Formats: sequence, structure tokens, C-alpha cells
Amino acid sequence: MVNEKKDNIYIYLWEDLNTIYIGRTINPKGRHYAHKHRETEPTYKFSKEHNVEHPKMIIIENDLTIEEGVEREKYWINEYRENTFYNVLNKTKGGEIGYSGGTKLTEEEKKQRKKLWYEEHKDEINEKRKEYFKKYRETHKEEKRNYAKLHEDEIKAYMKEYAEIHKEEKKAYDKKRREIFGDEIKKRAEKRRREKGIMPKIKFSEEELKKRKIERAKKYREKNKEKRIEYDRTYYQEHKKEIKEKNKKYNEEHREELKEYNKLYRELNKERLKEYDKIRKKEKREKNKELKKIYYEEHKEEILAQKEKLLEERKLKKKEYDKKRREEKSEEIKAKKKAYYLANKEKIKEYKEKHKEEISAKRKEYYNTHKEEEKAKRKEYYAANKK
Repeated sequence: MVNEKKDNIYIYLWEDLNTIYIGRTINPKGRHYAHKHRETEPTYKFSKEHNVEHPKMIIIENDLTIEEGVEREKYWINEYRENTFYNVLNKTKGGEIGYSGGTKLTEEEKKQRKKLWYEEHKDEINEKRKEYFKKYRETHKEEKRNYAKLHEDEIKAYMKEYAEIHKEEKKAYDKKRREIFGDEIKKRAEKRRREKGIMPKIKFSEEELKKRKIERAKKYREKNKEKRIEYDRTYYQEHKKEIKEKNKKYNEEHREELKEYNKLYRELNKERLKEYDKIRKKEKREKNKELKKIYYEEHKEEILAQKEKLLEERKLKKKEYDKKRREEKSEEIKAKKKAYYLANKEKIKEYKEKHKEEISAKRKEYYNTHKEEEKAKRKEYYAANKK
């Protein structure tokens, strides 16, 4: 009996027609049934065309590994083609993954067969890939561009995540690549730029390169001013403690150097600092005005109530101050009044005669408004000077 778990080499022979077919299989029974009853098999087609019975399977070799079976199948096909007069039905050189005859191959056997088949047809596969790539190169590019446009945000997010995760690995890889292929990378980049017409072959000095970098940085800052401000704010809020600690350490270590630098900077940029201070003060004033307006509109009733209270308190304080002053300097005030009256007696009389009606009207108004206060004063005076 043939071992069904190992590879076998078999043949089908049509002696009258001088033809032969060579094959290999793990399950001879299943394979023979397929040859006999499957319409796609070459042995089935050949026997139908010539109205001949399908021959029996003749096993030439058995108990072979898969690698040995592949090599032996190639050997027998080549042997019958070159050294005999038989017409060989096999179209290929042999060694392909064929029909297993209904048995399930193990994963290791499948992998071995795939590897062997790939090694045998490696050149053909690469040629077909190249042809396919040449034919559909432009269509693939268009598909990639369209996909990138539709999924732009997703791709950017994925690239950021990947860059953050593999940050250190990428740095190490770039260093090694530059050390090994530094000159070649520069040459290729120059060639691409020349072909595209982006940049001619010019070598700049170190000073010119620095100037160019500074100009590019300024343009970038002007374009992305708002984004930079937002990024700086978020970064400062997230790393607030770390930044403060670093600044303290740096200031303590470089205190004298910073003082000298600040002095020199102020001496060199006096006019510029003055203009900056003026602009800053104006901006602060405008901001404060706007804030005051907003605060006044929100707290209008509270502010008015506070103002009324302050006015009443001031009036009471003024009255108390006036009373104390009169009590302390009553004699001086009386003397000054007498002196003023004697010096301007005639003028006072003339004024009273001219504005007699107005003075009487004002007295009446005052008396009516302060009627109770005047009565209280008279009572106090009467009680104080009563005999």
C-alpha cells in the first residue's frame, strides 16, 4: 500500500497513442477520481477526444517529502520529453501545487508548497507585476489622490499618532541613514529639483543660509500668527509648573549675565522702547475703557446706589467739619465779617436794594425747606441763653 500522507509520483500511459502524463499527489485515490471524472483535467479531455478508456494510475515513486516530490516530478517530465518518443501531456515543467484529492493539507505543507511554487515562478511573477504597474500606474495614482482628499483629516491624525509613538525610532533611523547614504541623498534631491525646475544648483554661504532661514521664519510667523498664539497658550497651561521651575533655575544661574544683557539692550533700543511703551499704554487704555463700559452696563444699579451713599456720607462729614470749624474759630470769623462789612458797607446796601425781591424769595424758599431745622436751632439757642 502507498503511504497517503506523503508525496507520490504517478503516470497515465496511452501506449496505442504513444502519450503519457506525469503527476504527483498525496492522495492517489482522490487524484485518480478527479482525473477520471473532472472535465477540466487534461487526461479526461484527451481520453474523450480519442474515444479511449481512461487508463489506470501507475505509481512510479512513493514515500517522498514534498520537496523531493517536486524535484522528482520535474525530473520525470524532463526525462520523458528529452529521452523518449512519448508525447507528454504536461504543459508545464512540473512542481506546481496540484489537486490534493479531497484531503486537507496541514498548514506547514501548504506553506512549503507555496514557497516552492513562488521560488519556481519568481521571475514570471515579477514580470507580470511590472507589466501591471506600467499599465495601471496613472489610474493608481489618481485613486490614491482621490482617497487622500476624501480622508485627509483621518490620514493627518494617523500620521501624528504614528510620529509621536515612533519618534525616537525615526530619529535613530534618520541618523543611520544620513551616516551611510548622506552624499547619495543630497545628489538625488538635487537631481529631482533640477528636473522639476524648482531650484538651480547653487551653493550658499553660511551667512546667506542663516538670513534665508530668518526670512522664512518671519513669513511663517506672519501667516500663522493666531495659530502660534493658541498653541503657546495651550502649551503654557499644560506645562505651567515645569516652565516656571526652569525659568527660576536659569535666572538664578545667569543672574549677572541677564542684568548686563538688559542694560545693553535698553541703551541700544531706547527710542524703540519708548515707542513700544506709548503703543502699549494706548492699548491698555482702550482695553480698560471697554472693560469699564461692560462692567458699568452689567452693574449699573449697584454703582448708582454706591454713589448716592458716598454723597450722603460726604455731606454729613462736611456739616460736621463746618460745625467744628465754627466752634473753634467763631471769634475770628465774626471779626472778619465785621471788617468786610465796614469796608464794603455801601456796596452791600446798594446790592440789597437792587436785589431786594430776589433775596426775600430765596429766604422764604430756604425757610420753607429748612423750617424744622431752623425751629430746632432756635430752641437750642433759647435753651442755651435762657436767663
